[in-house]
Amino acid sequence: MKKSISATILFILLFYSLKINAQIPFETTSSGHIIIKAKINNVEGKFILDTGAGLNAIFTKFSKKIENEKTPNFFVGHRATGEELNVDLYNAKSLKINNKQFGDQQYTIIDLEFGDIDGLISLQPFRNTPITIDYINKKIFFDKSTKNKKSIDIQIADYAGKAIDIFTYVELNNSLKIQTLLDSGAGKNSFWLSSKFLTPLSLDKKDFKSVPIKSDFNKENNYYIGKLSKLSTVNKLSQLEGLDIAFVDGLVYEGKTSIEWLGKILTIDIAKKKIFIEE
Repeated sequence: MKKSISATILFILLFYSLKINAQIPFETTSSGHIIIKAKINNVEGKFILDTGAGLNAIFTKFSKKIENEKTPNFFVGHRATGEELNVDLYNAKSLKINNKQFGDQQYTIIDLEFGDIDGLISLQPFRNTPITIDYINKKIFFDKSTKNKKSIDIQIADYAGKAIDIFTYVELNNSLKIQTLLDSGAGKNSFWLSSKFLTPLSLDKKDFKSVPIKSDFNKENNYYIGKLSKLSTVNKLSQLEGLDIAFVDGLVYEGKTSIEWLGKILTIDIAKKKIFIEE
């Protein structure tokens, strides 16, 4: 009997230990980027959790620390401001976040430098694993219960299994419904809309500050920076008023926003095509 009780207690302690280990702390930069630690090919690095990246990417300096298995395959995509990216694909021998292993992952190598950041972790590893971002406690959870939680619908852009993005519909000024990319890689308080919507919203470019901005890839776009009266999810679960916004010439999406405005605890469930919102 004592052995049985001891075994039960040991099992319970092990179970809760695993649950605790599943809580992954993250840091946020002053710009609102989520920084997590992950191991690619058994080498640990610091990565931005980027729901708008499409595919995993490592920077050149980190690529020199690991063995890279290049494939004959490639991916062609576009940045939000229109620059074409034609990138080679590499097989990850392993991708591990905390104690969770993600199989069948690929990445690309980008020749960029962002301080001590080693690359981007996209939504690719989480196609079948709901991921919860807790901004209050700065922790990430996998497979967290979402029972009885409120949610918004998301649309999945799956590029033949090589890259994946998520979108949702929002309303501008209670009058115009558009679809926006949800991009944690944009940091916080980032709201870009296509300049094509200035006219439908009865807004005049002259009332906005026009700023030409050159991207990291040397493409210049005009940004019309000002205020928008209201932004909300179509079900009104998340809303902002009087927000700073940029209408962008040449934006390839109808809109692109950061994700923290949706709520303080978010669970992205790609399989269910939902984001569950607790706070």
